Amino acid sequence: MKKYLGLLLASLWIVSALAQENKQAVIHGYGDLYVLYNADESVRIVAAKADGNVMDTTFAYLPDNLKFRYSATGDNTNVSFEFNLHERIKHPWRQQKSDKTLVVSDIHGRLDALIAVLKGNGVINNDLNWSYGKNQLIVLGDILDRGRDDNGIAWLVYKLEKEAEDAGGRLDFIIGNHEDLVLKDDIRYVNEAHLVFSAMAGIPYSDLYGVNTELGYWLRDSYLILTVGDNLFVHAGLSPKIIQKRYKIGEINELGWRFTGYPTKERNNMHTRNETLFGSDGPLWYRGLVTNSEPVSSEDLDKVLDYYKTKRIIVGHSEVDEIDWRYDGRVVAVNVRHYDNFPKNHTAGILIEGNNIYSITYSGKKVLLGK
Repeated sequence: MKKYLGLLLASLWIVSALAQENKQAVIHGYGDLYVLYNADESVRIVAAKADGNVMDTTFAYLPDNLKFRYSATGDNTNVSFEFNLHERIKHPWRQQKSDKTLVVSDIHGRLDALIAVLKGNGVINNDLNWSYGKNQLIVLGDILDRGRDDNGIAWLVYKLEKEAEDAGGRLDFIIGNHEDLVLKDDIRYVNEAHLVFSAMAGIPYSDLYGVNTELGYWLRDSYLILTVGDNLFVHAGLSPKIIQKRYKIGEINELGWRFTGYPTKERNNMHTRNETLFGSDGPLWYRGLVTNSEPVSSEDLDKVLDYYKTKRIIVGHSEVDEIDWRYDGRVVAVNVRHYDNFPKNHTAGILIEGNNIYSITYSGKKVLLGK
C-alpha cells in the first residue's frame, strides 16, 4: 500500500509539474520513448531527454490527459509530433479495396523519407496528421533497425493508425523480419544510439519492446499476411513450399501473433509448423519472388496465386533500385533503397487506385505500372 501511495503521489506531482510548465501533461522523448507496463499495473515511462540523459518515471496509473511527444534526432530530420495511447486497431485479414491504397516498405529508421512520401502523396498534412480520408496506407514491415529514428517511425505509424480509423480510413502494418529480430533480442542491426540509451537506462534494448510494452504488444499483434481485393501483401514473399504444406492465411496470421519474437529454437519446439513458417521459405524471409539467384518459376508462382485466390503478391524485404513490376505484374517489389532514392526523389512506393497500380515518388509524382 505504501509503495502504491508513493507511486500515486509521484505520478500526480509529475503531471502537475508538466501541466504548469507546458499548459498540458506531455512526456517528451528525443529519439527514444518507451511505455512499459509493470506487474503491479503501474506504468513506467522511459525516454531520452534533449540533453541526452534519461527520464525514467513510474505512474500508478496514466492520467487521461497525458500526451506523448516524439522528437527526431537523426541527421537532417527536424520533426516532432504528439500522440495519445490507444487500443490496438486490427482489421480483418481479408479486406475490400479502398479508392486509394498507398504502399511503402522497409523504411528502416528513415523518418525523413517516410514523412516525405506520406506528405507528398497526401496521406498526412504538414502537422503530420492523417489527411487521407477513407483511403488506406499499408506498411510492409521493417520499420525497425538501422536508422536512428526507427522508434519515431513506430510511434508515427501507431498514431496514424488511430487517426485513419477515426476518419473512416485504414492503416495496416505487416510485420517484417527486422521487427522479429528485435523482439527476439537479435540486436545486430540496431542503431548504436539506442544501445547507448538502453545502457544508460539500465534496460536491455529488446526489453524496451518486450511483451509488456505498448510498442512491443502493438508489433506482436500485427499480421504476417493480408489480402485487399485481389492483391496479397506480405513482407518478404511466399515460397511454393508454403502451399505444399498447406498453410492457410488464417493459420499464418495466428502463428504469427502467437510466436513472433520468440527465440528460433524455442519457437520451433513450441509448434511443429513454426520452423517452415518462420524460416527462409516463409513470409518474413523468402526472396524467391524478387531475387534472380533462386527465382520462383512462373508455373510455381501461379500455383501460389491460385492457392491464395489472388491476382498478385506485393512484397518488400528484397531491395530493388526502383519499384519492380515482375512476372507481368503478378509480383510487385516495393523495397527501394530509401537512403538512395529519397535524395533523388526517385520511386518510393506504389499507389493502387481503382484497377491501376502506379509507382510514386516522395513528392507525389506517379507513373502507371499496369493493371
